[in-house]
Amino acid sequence: MIPVSNKVSILHLTPHLGGGVGSVLLNYVKEELHNDIFEHNIECLDAISIDTLRFVKSNQLKVNGLAYQNISILIKKIADADILLIHWWNHPLLYDFIIRNELPPTRLIMWSHVSGFNTPNTFNSRLLAYPDKFIFTTPLSFETKEVRNCSDILKKNFRTIWSTSGVDHISAEHEKIKKGFKVGYIGTLDYAKLHPDFLKMCKKINIPSVKFIVCGDINADLVEEAASLGLSEKVEFKGNVSNVNDFLRTFDVFGYPLASYHYGTCDQVLAESMAAGVVPVVLSNPMEKNMVKDGETGIVVDSQGSYISAIEKLYKDDKLRNSLSDRASVYAKERFSLKELTHKWKVEILEILEIDKTEKCWSNESDRQEISSVDVFLESLGDYKDLFCNHLNAKSDEESLQAAEKIKSLGEYPFWRTRTKGTVHQYSCFFQDDKRLKEWSMLIDSYKPSLNLN
Repeated sequence: MIPVSNKVSILHLTPHLGGGVGSVLLNYVKEELHNDIFEHNIECLDAISIDTLRFVKSNQLKVNGLAYQNISILIKKIADADILLIHWWNHPLLYDFIIRNELPPTRLIMWSHVSGFNTPNTFNSRLLAYPDKFIFTTPLSFETKEVRNCSDILKKNFRTIWSTSGVDHISAEHEKIKKGFKVGYIGTLDYAKLHPDFLKMCKKINIPSVKFIVCGDINADLVEEAASLGLSEKVEFKGNVSNVNDFLRTFDVFGYPLASYHYGTCDQVLAESMAAGVVPVVLSNPMEKNMVKDGETGIVVDSQGSYISAIEKLYKDDKLRNSLSDRASVYAKERFSLKELTHKWKVEILEILEIDKTEKCWSNESDRQEISSVDVFLESLGDYKDLFCNHLNAKSDEESLQAAEKIKSLGEYPFWRTRTKGTVHQYSCFFQDDKRLKEWSMLIDSYKPSLNLN
């Protein structure tokens, strides 16, 4: 029950505070500063960036970084809190913490910031059973095989809360005098999320004086690719932007083609583009279809050709573009507001207060000191670890070589090549003394696609 004199203390545990997850969490806690019932504290396992520290200081938030370096203090803070809320995705420090440590009695909520469809960011049976409540950021997660295979008793602990850092800061006023036609993109410039033919699609769009404004961490490979395609004059790479409003107000269309295997669940910048009245054109991936209503708040297409045609149609048809713009703005400001987010969380928090605190343990193994970094990585993969286990347990040189070739072939997939998002590269980076992780990372890096001479 809610304490009579004290606020309910909620301890947020997150691997880091960068990117979209950091924006969601920090803006949620900022919105809750004047809440008379709840008090929020954030423990970040990794270091906190300078920009995040500025935001934390200016808004007087209670945030602590590098928590992974002093686990005993973190454990005590968990014991003292009324509720522990873990922001989950496959991150080496987070998995290492929950697998190696038995948590003191706590009421535990996990909020997943990935859909769970694509390795290495998939759910597993131990993970789903670990907290008192498991909350998804998209209803799509209920369709993953791991969730579908759960018992009905466990499914009663599953919920959905859309992830958003709010859109109240977004203006729907656009520049009235513009030269040419601007197709904007804001977000990750990594083919682990971005469609691998993004630039080729840009090249095929036939609009006079078109400009593609691309915002996000500069990716040298993409810049080089744009140059090789003759797009240096048409594609402008702006780097990271501190105020998305400044760019959204100049865009005519939001061209947001993501890879079918991307890890997103509820995309903040997609919500912001709609709130700004910048009509999104997206591919029919599960996340995008859940966020954008085709023909009402944007255009959802099934192919690259349809994506190109849709942008060209919006260029030619001002009436259609303006109609979609108005509806998108109204819809986004209702659905992706911080007010809606805080209301949903209030319901879940008050409900979990009705249960008693219990200890949390990943497994029944008594000696957790014997757990290696490889063990942690394999546990994170759940049912998808066999490829690596076969190499680990090979009984002959031939078996080892065959298993190594299969691991190497993972380099074919962008989501295994990226240096973050729970890949073996990221695990090897955090646990540099582990020779096996390093070996697997080098194997994937050594992958070379076969040449198609046809």
